[in-house]
Amino acid sequence: MKETIFSCQRCGHCCEGKGGIVLTLPELEKIAIFLDVEQATFQKKYTELSPEGKLRLKTKNNFCIFFNSKRGCLIHPVKPKVCAAWPFFRGNLIDEMALAMAKTYCPGINPKVSLDQFKRYGLDYLKKKQLISTDSNGPTALQVSDLFAK
Repeated sequence: MKETIFSCQRCGHCCEGKGGIVLTLPELEKIAIFLDVEQATFQKKYTELSPEGKLRLKTKNNFCIFFNSKRGCLIHPVKPKVCAAWPFFRGNLIDEMALAMAKTYCPGINPKVSLDQFKRYGLDYLKKKQLISTDSNGPTALQVSDLFAK
């Protein structure tokens, strides 16, 4: 079932919504270099602080500022970890209702996958891709270290 748990459809649904793409400073640096802009300029033009004080990408028309409906993610080679991790967010890995909502929202998630299968595959994926966050200023959705069996 591993191959059918998730297959990105490039629909852009995960790029939609205000304030969900939290950036770490190393990610900000990588994106600024990719775009060939000074970090301070990048930060001023493309980021904002969340109410919790975390750095996040701005949105435009309720989509990530770097999402283009015809071309997709304009920073795909250096996209933030939280983007690379979707749909394997903490909530979706531990909560049956959250996963059910994600399945209705994201056409790439197999609607028949169980929470246990999704969690096992997701944790393995996050670990292999080095997407787990231990930085309190990073995305909470990727703070999953405690979900691994001891």
